[in-house]
Amino acid sequence: MTTTYTTEQILHYKADNERRVREAAERGDVFVDGMPLKVTMELTADCNFFCRMCEFPVPREDGRKKGYDLHMRTELFDLLSPQVMPHALVVNLTVVGEPLMIPYLDRVIEQAQEWNTKIEFITNGQLLDRTMVEKVGPWTSAMIISFDGGTRRTFNRIRIGGDFDVITKNMLVFDRWRKSLPEGSWKPGLHLNVTLMRENIEELPTIIRIAKLLDVNRVAAAWMIAFNDKMAQSSCFRHPALANASLREARRVAEELGVSVGLPAEIPGPSEAEIASTVLREPDLRDGPLPHLRSMLEGGAEVEIISMPAAIDEAFHEYTPPPTAGPAGLASEGLREVNVHTHAQERAFGSPLQQSADERRLQAQVAANAVSEPPASPPTLGYGHAAEPKLEGSRYTCKFLWNELFVNISGDVAPCCIQGRPIVGNIHQQDLASIWNGPPMREMRERLVQGDPIPCCRDCNYNTQLGQGTYRTDTFFIERPRRT
Repeated sequence: MTTTYTTEQILHYKADNERRVREAAERGDVFVDGMPLKVTMELTADCNFFCRMCEFPVPREDGRKKGYDLHMRTELFDLLSPQVMPHALVVNLTVVGEPLMIPYLDRVIEQAQEWNTKIEFITNGQLLDRTMVEKVGPWTSAMIISFDGGTRRTFNRIRIGGDFDVITKNMLVFDRWRKSLPEGSWKPGLHLNVTLMRENIEELPTIIRIAKLLDVNRVAAAWMIAFNDKMAQSSCFRHPALANASLREARRVAEELGVSVGLPAEIPGPSEAEIASTVLREPDLRDGPLPHLRSMLEGGAEVEIISMPAAIDEAFHEYTPPPTAGPAGLASEGLREVNVHTHAQERAFGSPLQQSADERRLQAQVAANAVSEPPASPPTLGYGHAAEPKLEGSRYTCKFLWNELFVNISGDVAPCCIQGRPIVGNIHQQDLASIWNGPPMREMRERLVQGDPIPCCRDCNYNTQLGQGTYRTDTFFIERPRRT
């Protein structure tokens, strides 16, 4: 017998789960009495771009040639979904791929709709035309566009396969669509994620001006991680005075225009005099940063744009073999030098599951029906608000350990997407609830609370870019052993 639940019942259950998770996080509990509020299900590693700061295009192409499956198999998704959708407020569909290329995206949307779960799309935006907007928009928590240039020339040379003009038009189409929704209905966010490198750092203020024109809710930027020698030359850590001066100008522009931003902490080393004397070359755009959208921005009809992406040989970066030596010659001082460890992949203990996918779904539905005293009115769920511990006097915090899980294409589960993260289980061997509160997760939480986090948690990129902790060279310059 299949039990169905009303929207109100599901929302009440999710609100109760959220309350328990947030209370556990605030107390710093090692055992979390609730399921994660956000889960990343890596449903695809495929992508239509060849971004040169990305480490995956070359192995992705190798995988295609060898016939590897670049998508999570549907049977694995069917195993995972009933363990995620009834509890999670938000699901993200991939880490390294393009979510709009998932072959069974309709199936994902149906599951999200059934359980009132929002989908976070981190996308390159090239495929986000009106048809796609209308398809995915109603179930979207936030449309997050990876956006790495303030001009078409820079953008297209970094994000090979994409076209600045097409993507900015798609963003405007999305914004128009969400503003057309009835008053009181859910309206998803529109965000930009920027990977900062030497080639685009001076255009960061321009990106913020673009965000203002497109009514973007928030611009978040992070330093590029270099995976080879060529990329290392483009790292902003090689140009710290320029990087810091650009950050300050971007913050000034954001404050002037009223744009919400999340920018990384400044790079240590350069003096105030060096930063002040740096001459920035923000593009001189007399017709504004989006001349191709002028009529649409003024309320006109949707314009047609022919996509003209840059050729691969126009790219700023090229693939080179991984370096064998560390990142010598860093221009800045004060970076924390540490040895680059090969972090052991921990696995959770436990026997293989005996339940079928249908039994799991029933178990989840029973749990959803078990809230004894639902609130008097439907709750307002905290989309986008991470459950984090409040550790007084500690330099450490974490938005992942009490809030999220990541499941990759093969079913391996990790606590986060940070470099060096451990594997804490596999959904072929355990259910997600057992992994969530399994020995590795409990140990990671306990050690963080005690101020002695495991190696990958010490000064991780998430914290250091927020200004908590010290930048580590091994998290921005990744050594890979040469192939023999």
